[in-house]
Amino acid sequence: MDLSRTIIPKSDQINFEDVQTQSITAVIKSVRAGNSEQPVFIDLEGFDGRPYKPSKSMRRVLIGGWGADGHSWVGRSLTLVGDASVRFGGVAVGGIKIHAMSDVEADFSMMLSVSRGKRQEHRVRKLEVKPQATPETALKWFSDNALSMDATKLDVAYNRTKSVIGSNNELLAQLDEIHNLRKADLANS
Repeated sequence: MDLSRTIIPKSDQINFEDVQTQSITAVIKSVRAGNSEQPVFIDLEGFDGRPYKPSKSMRRVLIGGWGADGHSWVGRSLTLVGDASVRFGGVAVGGIKIHAMSDVEADFSMMLSVSRGKRQEHRVRKLEVKPQATPETALKWFSDNALSMDATKLDVAYNRTKSVIGSNNELLAQLDEIHNLRKADLANS
C-alpha cells in the first residue's frame, strides 16, 4: 500500500513539504499574475489547483534562465527541490528551490541574497527533457520497426502507437493497414 498520498499537505499551493523528501519535475502549464505578496503563480502539470509560487530569488533564477516573458515559459520543464536551510524571519522554515531547468544552454549559477548583506551561489542544472512523441513520429516509428517485431511485440507496439495517435482517423487508418499487413506476413511464415 502506497502511503505517499496520505501525507500531501492540504494547501492551495505547492509547499516545502511536497519537495522535502522528493523532488518534483514538471511541465509548466501556465504563468499568471498572483497577488501583492506572491506576484507569480506557476501552474504545473499534475498539480491542478496547487500552483508553484516562486520566491523573489527563484523568480530571479527563472528570469536569468528563460527571460522576463513568463508566457514564454509555458511548455518548459523545471525540477523543484526542498531546502531545509531557507530562513524566514530568522527561523529555518524550509523552502522550495529550482534545481534544474529545461531550455537553457548549459548549467548556470547566480549569486542570490540569503539574508541582509549575505549572498550565496545558487546553481541550476540543465534539465534534459525527452521530446514528446507526436502522432506522426509515432506512426513513422511503428512503420519503420514493424517488420522486425514478432506477433506479441507487434501488438504491444500497435496499442502504444494507437494511444499516441489518438483520434486522428487518417493516421489510425495507416496504422491499421501497416499492422494488418505485418500480421498477415507473420501468419504466412
